[in-house]
Amino acid sequence: MGVVRPSTPLDRVAGAHDAAVLAVARRGEPVSRTDLAEALGVTPQAISKILARLMERGMMAGAGSIISGPGKPTTLYRIVPSSRRAIGLHLTRTRLRGVVADLTGEVVSHREIEIGHRQPVPELLETLTAQARELADVGSGTLLGVGLGMPGPVDFSGGVYRGTSAPDPWRGAEIRRMLVDALAMPVLLDHDSRAAIVGETWSQPDLLRNAALVLVEDGLGASLSIDGSIVRGAHSHAGEVGHTVVRMDGAPCECGRRGCAQAEFAASLGRGDVEDAAQVLATIVLDLVRLVDVDRVVLGGSTVYAHHEQMMGAIRSALEAGLREEPWVHVEVMLSTRGTDLIAVGSACEVLEHEYGLPTALVGPE
Repeated sequence: MGVVRPSTPLDRVAGAHDAAVLAVARRGEPVSRTDLAEALGVTPQAISKILARLMERGMMAGAGSIISGPGKPTTLYRIVPSSRRAIGLHLTRTRLRGVVADLTGEVVSHREIEIGHRQPVPELLETLTAQARELADVGSGTLLGVGLGMPGPVDFSGGVYRGTSAPDPWRGAEIRRMLVDALAMPVLLDHDSRAAIVGETWSQPDLLRNAALVLVEDGLGASLSIDGSIVRGAHSHAGEVGHTVVRMDGAPCECGRRGCAQAEFAASLGRGDVEDAAQVLATIVLDLVRLVDVDRVVLGGSTVYAHHEQMMGAIRSALEAGLREEPWVHVEVMLSTRGTDLIAVGSACEVLEHEYGLPTALVGPE
């Protein structure tokens, strides 16, 4: 089973250039060669070669011309959203959300179904496959593959769900390989929080160069964008803040310890104490900001959306108090712009990033 990605250094350089042009073009208005050259710091001649390559593949097209001074009119170019599409799936312990996204990352279609709690792997595979096949019939343009975001730990490179220390029917399942075999198309598997920050950075690329996305879904996790790059870590576990101990001898956690933020947060919500849950989340966010020095924190996940005013208020208060002696440090707290589709959209965007020419762990059939 081969990894579907550029195979030589020259391919990767060309891919990075293509990705940069597409990333600028997908932000909205038609652009000229000069606009692109200035944005990317390359010559107009280099942009011409990149545009020719992308137009040949149907991903860019001419968008007319304008007269902006003496000489020939300036030709404009636009991205072709319908030229490519990708399926994004978001698996929780009880629900499956799915989207189809076009080349710009915009949602073309959305589905959501309830599933049995922690389905056995064969049944889970049937559920994922059926949803992907339904979504494959939606939209036009080349279907690039399927991205799946699920609770961790997940081996991003290997496409394996690692599981937790608690009884877990999914532990060790080669989810990506099984989906590739069932669907006969490329598949990417990632941790839900990592997929989430990819989806969010596609919405706000300029704002999230140094940001943390804190996700509260089945558990409590975070993902990081540092200097414009998504951080994964040596074992695909960067950002596992849910197992940071916030209370010694606190609530028991599925990891085997006590007082983990994830367990304390769930225990507080379980007894209806939203204020205490918000304080747990605020403690984690303040520690995360101090540790990695981000200037934005994005909150996502169904639990956050249900209590966003209390959660955001507690976090802002904690940051104000905790950073009082460092007035030069400014951190903005915001809700995700993607809503409950965040992880499904991010999973689709990760597949699209391969088509943009960026190396990913997208794997196709032999």
